[in-house]
Amino acid sequence: MTELLKAVDKIGESFDGFKQTTGKSLEKIGQRIDGLQERVEISESTQGRPEKYSGGAFSKDQSEYKTTFLDWMRHSRDKVYEVRLAEAQHELGKKDVSIGVNAAGGFALPEEISRAIENRERQLNPFRQLVRVETCSTNDYKALVSLGDGTSGWVSETGTRSATLSPNLRERAPTFGEQYALPTTTEWALDDIFFNVQEWLVNEVAADWAAQEATAIISGDGSSKPTGILATTPVVTDDDASPLRAAGVIEYIPLTSPASPQVINFDSLIDLVSQVKEKYLMESDGVAFVMHRLTAAKVRKLKASGTGDYVWQDSTQAGMPASLLGYRVFTCDAMPTAGGNNFAVLFGNFRRGYLLVDRVGIRVTPNPYSTPGKVSFYVRRRLGGCVLLNDAIKALRIED
Repeated sequence: MTELLKAVDKIGESFDGFKQTTGKSLEKIGQRIDGLQERVEISESTQGRPEKYSGGAFSKDQSEYKTTFLDWMRHSRDKVYEVRLAEAQHELGKKDVSIGVNAAGGFALPEEISRAIENRERQLNPFRQLVRVETCSTNDYKALVSLGDGTSGWVSETGTRSATLSPNLRERAPTFGEQYALPTTTEWALDDIFFNVQEWLVNEVAADWAAQEATAIISGDGSSKPTGILATTPVVTDDDASPLRAAGVIEYIPLTSPASPQVINFDSLIDLVSQVKEKYLMESDGVAFVMHRLTAAKVRKLKASGTGDYVWQDSTQAGMPASLLGYRVFTCDAMPTAGGNNFAVLFGNFRRGYLLVDRVGIRVTPNPYSTPGKVSFYVRRRLGGCVLLNDAIKALRIED
């Protein structure tokens, strides 16, 4: 009996030890489960949160879509990669309205590459950084602008408040067109892992689009393209004349004390600046001179009477524009040159004066008619534009 009791006691001690050991193990397991649960909760709460990439903040989903897109570009004739990209676009389209499929088909350009193209355009086309740029999802876009003819008044604390006149509003509707580019490369280049597909696409598309966009903003006729600032011939009618100028027509300033032959002179530039209303000149971020580089070469040679100093002031900081009469100067090859009857210089508040509208999304389709050994991509977007406030921008005319 004594031996039996001893055996029972040993079994009890062993069981207590087992419980103690197991309890510690279970406690550790529980702690690990709690830790994993916390990590899962953190992961779920940060899902889709933007992460930092070169060029801006993009979500993890956008980055993954870009990777799939670039893989497809290297193998655009392989149906496996096409299916993968279609699935990635469908999934991203559930979360990002800018990626949704439109009726024109094709694949949406990743947001990171779209922004890189826009940034490159801003470097190549001065109007991208000067004019007002809006984004829309439909061609039926309209903007209301005030003609600035509202009234106000003064009154004492207890005086009678008389009704004031509300400003008249003018509706402006930009004209739209599809802008496209057809960058082409070789299959060998795409097969090379050191070939930077994104950089190639950005440079090829931005260079083509920037030049065409600048031309449309200056002289676009509104037929399947934006309506330009000079689309309708400027007139000498003053801003406050009655009746008012048509909404898309700006005022031009003739040369001061015209000589023969006609040449740009310092007095004419002063008159051009003075003709723009002060309220527009106060907003310096959109105020500038724009002219052709050959016209700029003539202006650079002008000297102030009396002092003989050049009126053109080169920038002391790399990458910054020169200045003229205290305002920035941008050159653009889309501008008319300083020839007979040309409107060779534009000046004013372009941010208030012109509206450029981007339709959401750039689409890409492989060109099925590419030459053997080469691959082309049809890249396209919809773009609109029109004069917004026709008293915010003036032109200088060089007459015969």
